[in-house]
Amino acid sequence: MRRKLLLALHFLYFFIFSAHAQTGSWDPAGATPTFPRTLLTAAAIPAGQEFIAQPANLTLYESVYGSLAAGPGSENSSADGRRARATFAKNAAFVLLMDRKPDAGTLTALPTSERTAYQQQVVAALESLNPAVEAFASFSGTTYTEWQWRSKELIDYLIAYDLLRGVGVPESQLLVSKAKLQQFAGNLYRESNRAFLGVYFYRQVKNNHTLMTAAALGMAAVVLNDATSLDINQQPVNWINAGLFHIDNVLWEDAQRQSDPAALAGYAEGPYYFKYAFLNCLPFFRALGNFAPDASFSCTYNGTTRSIRNPYFDPRYDQLYEWITAILMPDGRFPALEDSYVDMGMPELALTGKRRYVVPLHLQHLAPGQLNSLTAQLRDVTVDMRAAYLAAQITPTPRSRPTLTHLPHSGNLVLQAGPDSAATYLHLYGKSGAVQTNSGGHNQADATSFILHAQGQLLALDAGYLSFNRRAEVGQAANHNLVLIDGAGPAMGTAGAANEASTSLPRAFAAAGLAFGEARTTYQNATVTRKVLFIRNRYYLLADFVQSAAPRRYTWQLHGYGLADGTAQTGTFQSSLAQHEGSWEKNGARLQAHIATPSPAATYRTATGVHELVYNTPENHTTLLVDQSGAAQTQFLAALYPGTAAATPALITTTSTAATAALTTTTDGFRDAAFTQSDTVLTTNSGLAQTISSDALLTFLSVDDVDMPVQAFLDQGTQLRYGSHLLLQSVRRVTMSWQQTATRSFAGYVSGATTLRISLPSGAAVTGPGVTTSSFDAATGQLVITFSQASSFEVQVASRPLPVELTFFGARRQGTAVELSWQTATELQNRGFAVQRSLDAGRTFQLVAFVAGRGTSTQAATYRYTDEAAPTTPVHYRLQQQDLDGTAHYSAVVRVAGATPAATLTAAPVPARDVLTVSFPDPSQLVHLHLLDSQGRVVVRQQFQHQTRLHLQALPAGLYYLRALNTTGQLIAPAVKVLVEK
Repeated sequence: MRRKLLLALHFLYFFIFSAHAQTGSWDPAGATPTFPRTLLTAAAIPAGQEFIAQPANLTLYESVYGSLAAGPGSENSSADGRRARATFAKNAAFVLLMDRKPDAGTLTALPTSERTAYQQQVVAALESLNPAVEAFASFSGTTYTEWQWRSKELIDYLIAYDLLRGVGVPESQLLVSKAKLQQFAGNLYRESNRAFLGVYFYRQVKNNHTLMTAAALGMAAVVLNDATSLDINQQPVNWINAGLFHIDNVLWEDAQRQSDPAALAGYAEGPYYFKYAFLNCLPFFRALGNFAPDASFSCTYNGTTRSIRNPYFDPRYDQLYEWITAILMPDGRFPALEDSYVDMGMPELALTGKRRYVVPLHLQHLAPGQLNSLTAQLRDVTVDMRAAYLAAQITPTPRSRPTLTHLPHSGNLVLQAGPDSAATYLHLYGKSGAVQTNSGGHNQADATSFILHAQGQLLALDAGYLSFNRRAEVGQAANHNLVLIDGAGPAMGTAGAANEASTSLPRAFAAAGLAFGEARTTYQNATVTRKVLFIRNRYYLLADFVQSAAPRRYTWQLHGYGLADGTAQTGTFQSSLAQHEGSWEKNGARLQAHIATPSPAATYRTATGVHELVYNTPENHTTLLVDQSGAAQTQFLAALYPGTAAATPALITTTSTAATAALTTTTDGFRDAAFTQSDTVLTTNSGLAQTISSDALLTFLSVDDVDMPVQAFLDQGTQLRYGSHLLLQSVRRVTMSWQQTATRSFAGYVSGATTLRISLPSGAAVTGPGVTTSSFDAATGQLVITFSQASSFEVQVASRPLPVELTFFGARRQGTAVELSWQTATELQNRGFAVQRSLDAGRTFQLVAFVAGRGTSTQAATYRYTDEAAPTTPVHYRLQQQDLDGTAHYSAVVRVAGATPAATLTAAPVPARDVLTVSFPDPSQLVHLHLLDSQGRVVVRQQFQHQTRLHLQALPAGLYYLRALNTTGQLIAPAVKVLVEK
């Protein structure tokens, strides 16, 4: 009898074990079966309690705790009501786990009465949850879009259950809750795998909806891993199979995948829908990382089996996190690309557990109602991520920001000045390949569009996203900063079909003081190439080349954040259309835009544009438009100059010719000239004191205050001259840059193999990865460098010290004369010093005088010479020290600014009321007259010769300043103060 009883017990054990093994639990090798396992583990709870007590986090925790006062709500059938109950359950369970109550700026232990009440409320919410899930589709349409709410609701309830278990509530008290969750997950699994008229959800839908649904099923498998059922829909092993397989498939494997495992390709639907999907994926990945080890799982769907690594440890996902973090604007928001809202960042990346993806938010300039705080960002209407963020326990830290971020596979090009929130930032957009093709229903008509952010403020807008049903109001080509062809651009993307304008970002580089990038596309039977230069981390040059087979009307657009006659809330816009300019101001920041076109002048106008303020709420702004008609090809050249509203604007003038778009910018002690041409022929520009000659498509040259070239750039050129002096020459057509970085140091870049000639006073040491040889040609005064490939390079000019110990050499203006002085500590066989003067910025020197030396001496000596014949223009001097044996050595070159203008500007009457008469003594001089207000803003511009009248009726009373400039932007008379009375 005993033997029979043992056999019966053995059979019963075998039956029970077999049934358990065959009814769907999921027990991965190496799993940690303890609770909590979703947002954090038991070991992390003490640190979590310390984290929420930190001042920066206490406010956030207080908001979570405060949200519990309203209770879970009784409505349990609508999407909003169901989601609100799930949110309450999660937050209450988190407060229970933290066991802390906010009290007058500090935290105390949660009272027993509150613990009991919250626990009862969470259990009640779980036991009464609504497990209903809509069908994939019906004859009345698709209803799977409701799963975005079901999936977030399910994840919140699962977290609540997990945290309750972590608090110590035994499973025996949660059996009804567990059964309800199993039913809810089973319904979602069933409906997502059930066909409608032969169409399956996972085979048809390859976007954020699939990711959200799959992540919810994966989370259910982690939390309810030991659940069993004879119903395959309610088996955790099937949930995890579906969750991992379909996330992996949609992101990395399918022909319609949203990203690419082989490159930093971003997310096809754009930043917002990446965030939206990953608000589900990140909690699942974190939970799976807490529960299971770094291992691969075998997953099968529709006859395809894949080995899929635990996503929490899979480095492919780092590519997505790196992408979204790399393109963030300086205030922490992501750019509103594609269907993306204007006010969103992604602090939820804290759930990755990696500090480098969590950056500070600086949202003080956002409007009321926008997501203008960390709490608002995490408590978005779709899902509450406050508890998840706090559980991750990561303090935001600034991320290093390179000058250039070039991500051609994702279509992002960023040029920015640094990591701080006030840094200047420009994003140029251009997607191609799968990330463009698969962006479909969330793809806007934004090929080559740009966004500009500076001084903590978005200044050049992307229009954002009102909602899916209203996306066409802000998603058209006319809503973006791009060139229209006959009033149209690329078509807006629709479900299953992206806009037709595939855009490449083929070239980009960063060198000392300059960064460059390019976007190319075709739409409306025209090719568009947009080139951007970032100058000295200060401002941008945007050069657009458009071409078609026949004459067209081309319209350049800039949507700035400000409105004509606007308010502080909307921002303001000031037009100077006659000077080819407009400027927008908001929150103390200004964007000054000057647009040049080939002569004859284009038509400059403004229009009222619209952008998203908040969800389903538009706001107006002023758009600056420049039209060119009657040509098959043309160019636009824009200077985009951001800064503070209180700063003096840059002086920017158009210097175009019939074949070139050209402008000159005077700012920060430099005078910059830039021009474009559609061909690569040698052409000239008169934007600076001397004529510039170049055969490049885009030319840039900067000179300092004494007209010495200090920076140059050529795109697809072979030579650059300033006056008669050859600055750069390449044997092959390349893109190149050249920058003086210190007195004897230079840096540059070439885009390919070539031999480059650079004018220098002496030999130099050259380094760079593509440099094969370098030599100095003394006969021509040129450094010759041979490159085997595209390369950056550095040049250190050889030092040529005097045989005497020269301790000082300087020069200064004395009226119109120049006084030079120098000192020596010792002299050895020193015949004397030839004083040499240069009138062409130090390229050639002429003898002025000879000052005898002291032969050999160990005593300090001081020398002086006054150049009474010095010109009033900027001038350079050097010393040629001559030994008794005839050997000569040269000192460093010193620069002397031009003499103070002798001419005076007169204005009468002062004080003035309605009219001011202004005179200049030289009647032949064309004067560019600027009247500036007390904040340095140009309020009146006027050109005249000899005398003119300014009408002041529209100006408010106050102190103003008159400035007189010549055609190259140089000051030709001292500024004059003018008091205007009313």
